[in-house]
Amino acid sequence: MDGTLKQSEISTVDTAILLASSGVFDSAAAERSPVGALTCVGGMTLFQRTLCTLQRGGIAHVLILVGEEERALRSLVHGDDRLRMVLRWLSVREFPPLHAQTWEALTGEMNGACLILGCHIVFFPSLIVSLRKEGRTGHAVVPIGQPGDRGDAHHGRRWRFDFHRDGQPPRMTVADRGAAVLDSMAEEASGLASAVDLVVLPVRFFRTSGRWGRSATGAMDPIRLALERAALEGAVRVLSLAPHGYQDVRETDGPRNAERMLFQALQVVQGSLDGVMDRYVNRKLSRLCSRFFLRLRCPPTVITVLSLMVGLTGAACFAMGSYWLDILGAVLFQVAVIFDCCDGEVARLTFAESRVGQVLDIVADNIVHMAIFAGVAWGVAQNSLWQSSSLSLIVGAVAIVSTGVALWCVQRVKSLKAQSRSWQSLSLTLRSRVDGILERVANRDFSVVVAVCACLGILPWFLWLGAVGASVFAVLMAWNLRQALRSRQS
Repeated sequence: MDGTLKQSEISTVDTAILLASSGVFDSAAAERSPVGALTCVGGMTLFQRTLCTLQRGGIAHVLILVGEEERALRSLVHGDDRLRMVLRWLSVREFPPLHAQTWEALTGEMNGACLILGCHIVFFPSLIVSLRKEGRTGHAVVPIGQPGDRGDAHHGRRWRFDFHRDGQPPRMTVADRGAAVLDSMAEEASGLASAVDLVVLPVRFFRTSGRWGRSATGAMDPIRLALERAALEGAVRVLSLAPHGYQDVRETDGPRNAERMLFQALQVVQGSLDGVMDRYVNRKLSRLCSRFFLRLRCPPTVITVLSLMVGLTGAACFAMGSYWLDILGAVLFQVAVIFDCCDGEVARLTFAESRVGQVLDIVADNIVHMAIFAGVAWGVAQNSLWQSSSLSLIVGAVAIVSTGVALWCVQRVKSLKAQSRSWQSLSLTLRSRVDGILERVANRDFSVVVAVCACLGILPWFLWLGAVGASVFAVLMAWNLRQALRSRQS
């Protein structure tokens, strides 16, 4: 069979087989490694992270081949509202991964193809999405560790495999059409690349009758043999890991490297919304704090509440009207801003994002801002050297009311965006304008203005600037919301 397959063989890859106690290609190495399904990386065990990533990538059913860790792993996922996939637990005593009968029996649980992976790797949902897309055509799909060797760039070629290294993943290189595909190769072979411990295999390669071989250890190795059969049919595609993230946690410093990879991915996602202060100060400090919160298993909502409490304490310091307490208030406000970065980072790293959490985050931010305005206004009112107390309180009230109006408008716009049909009915110009204003809400450079004014002893000027800025933002937000609502009605 060549790379072209019948339409009847095209299927959705929505089932995964998770080898919780061993690896895919190197089960012996997995058993010897201190890293396992219960190892924590980024605030979650590898088992939980793997399931959440699979679910985010579109996998709906997972068959878990598990050994002695079954009770501990079951307790981890029991009552976990992040998981909505179907889990089926299979003991390795009854379903040994190295027995051909295990895989022949499991083919009845799947349609078309399945994703097979171990529980000692960290990866991103984008990799699962790409694997599922490539696997729809009925090919075996193998991610490779070297960038640039994309399977879709080698139509008319086959992949040659070397399966004869004990305890190592398959090695592969491109061979011309018609050449022998199962020859042993030297390490220096051109184009040599390593398969990672993740593969998509059509179930027909487990059902094919014929000679079952043995691995270098002398044990049955059905996964490698199924991959051999796919190679003989020319039905193997490779997928480069270059656009995706992947880390084998069993490697030297594997947990640390995996956590670093996860935080680097966060930086890419958050970079477009961050201001100058966030990019060069807040994010660098927040990642240190986020690692601490992750080790404590602290939920994002708790971090949000902590940020709120620290911010309100800073506002109380401003209300005292003392220069040094103003400095302390500015420091506490900056700490609250850093913690405000942490709740989002922890939520994304632990797959704990929720609508409630997002609303709580925005509401808490605005409460802190209103409290800061109130505290500064009251503190300035105690100092008659600048202006009358009544004027300070009026300016503070304007800033507080404007912040409240802006918050209400932001919530209405977010509700409108949640209704995708209504949002798409708006003009592109209006949507872009509203999105631009919403991005300003995420900007935390406001905190450095407070700190500078506190250090220079000119908080009254900050109060006036804050009142004007909040009023302008509220007017812009209200105007664009009105335009959006009118456009939707028309």
